[in-house]
Amino acid sequence: MNDTAQPVTPKSAATIILLRDGYNGLEILILRKASGKHFASGALVFPGGKVNAADEAFVGDIGEERNELSSLKIAAIREMYEECGIALMRAPGTEKLLDATGMATHRNNQNNAPILEMAAAVPLGLATDRLVRFAHWITPPNRPRRFDTHFFVAAAPTGQMDTNVDGYEIVDAQWCRPQSLLDDVHAGKVKLVLPTMMNVMKLSEANDVAAAIALAQKRIIVPVMPTRIETEDGETLVIPEEAGYGLTEIPAEFLRSA
Repeated sequence: MNDTAQPVTPKSAATIILLRDGYNGLEILILRKASGKHFASGALVFPGGKVNAADEAFVGDIGEERNELSSLKIAAIREMYEECGIALMRAPGTEKLLDATGMATHRNNQNNAPILEMAAAVPLGLATDRLVRFAHWITPPNRPRRFDTHFFVAAAPTGQMDTNVDGYEIVDAQWCRPQSLLDDVHAGKVKLVLPTMMNVMKLSEANDVAAAIALAQKRIIVPVMPTRIETEDGETLVIPEEAGYGLTEIPAEFLRSA
């Protein structure tokens, strides 16, 4: 981007870091994006994407009073369903989330309608109350594509942890321990975009889902817009200390660009 050009306005986006308790502790759901024309082509990502008009227009039950985060949470739930088939939804009048059988029944009865259309038609509620805000990252102003992204954590619905990727934008999904993913990064097996890596690093502090949710509930959310600096050791990305990640400088060698 030309230094004199006006920065691109970032688009609102939302992401869910889905959690479950595995045999060896906390596990998170990571998706792999298809190579090619998609943003973050081939990257390992959390389910999520841009807020669209349907998210903002949805008037159905969301399990809590609406606030400034409601459209973001709706978008995150919609995107997760579209990308890997897991839905945070419930029948009216109950707190229990639908399992895989319940979701399959409604999906078949509604001829595989988009999730928000299905929710309105059945009707079903979106469980936005199960999402806990975890982080807020904004793409730096010198990038041609920018996002203002809110990250949420949520426990995976019991009986609905198997994934069904769309095969178009997302080609693989796996549950993994945060530390195992970080070990792969440091071993040079994978590279992560900075927000993904830092949120995985933060979640590696939690031993199980309950601890991860508690960690999210006590976090003070500070918007993070990374900056790049040149050091004797090469290019480094810098984030504010008050963001609460422990590190403020991250060598670019461990990271991939979007």
